[in-house]
Amino acid sequence: MDSPFTYSKAVVCGVPSSLAEAALRQDPSCEPVDLSRAREQHQRYLEVLRGLVGEVHEMPADERYPDCVFVEDPVVVCGGTALITIPGHPSRRGETVAMTAVMRQLGLSVVEMTDPARMDGGDVLFTGREFFAGLSQRTNDAGVSQLAAAFPGYPVTAIPVSAGLHLKSFLSMAGPDLIAIGKSAAAQAARQLIESKGKSQYSFLECPDNIAANCLYVNGTLIHASEEAFPNSYPVFEQLSGPKVALSASELNKVDGCFTCCSVLIK
Repeated sequence: MDSPFTYSKAVVCGVPSSLAEAALRQDPSCEPVDLSRAREQHQRYLEVLRGLVGEVHEMPADERYPDCVFVEDPVVVCGGTALITIPGHPSRRGETVAMTAVMRQLGLSVVEMTDPARMDGGDVLFTGREFFAGLSQRTNDAGVSQLAAAFPGYPVTAIPVSAGLHLKSFLSMAGPDLIAIGKSAAAQAARQLIESKGKSQYSFLECPDNIAANCLYVNGTLIHASEEAFPNSYPVFEQLSGPKVALSASELNKVDGCFTCCSVLIK
């Protein structure tokens, strides 16, 4: 059986100039984004993806949408189905138009959320066996219900997100049945629910830094935070066997972005 983390295509988007000043952020006091450096880090990320995935489709940056580089939020893809979400923040809802077109162009079966559902893809963790969906300031119960309806072959469990932007702001898949997770109270509360309500069993890789727990497992290679970006969490990943690539997304981190946010992976 194919691994659920085997992909043949990825969809990404350029970094708009408007991101530096107008992208949404949880902490307005965070230091300004260095746009040039953000683009350099993003290009390095794309280079790694191109080496791992057969096709990388790059959507042009849209200055009307400062957060458009975070392509994970307007869509959830599993198998041959693309669920177009209604992002939780009104400023992001226009991003779904271009994403819908790309999903259809790539031959996926498109399902579109309807009101009153709200969902950011950053709240959706697919383990290969089931979905965990964060109930956050961006995702509501109706969104979780429509996720379950779109992918009836997999169990869906709702996980309240008590702090942070998204569920994947403090956890992600670091390999088959392996979840990287932060050490914050919100992250550990999510872990308890995954262990008690999940339908399968998982191992956990604890990271001192929440955002460092967001990594990307693609075709057997793990993309994770660099030592420069997160010196305390870097050794956690180094203990893992298998191919790894350490990258920094420090500039996009300032506007709550991370590795999973910046690509949509397709089998």
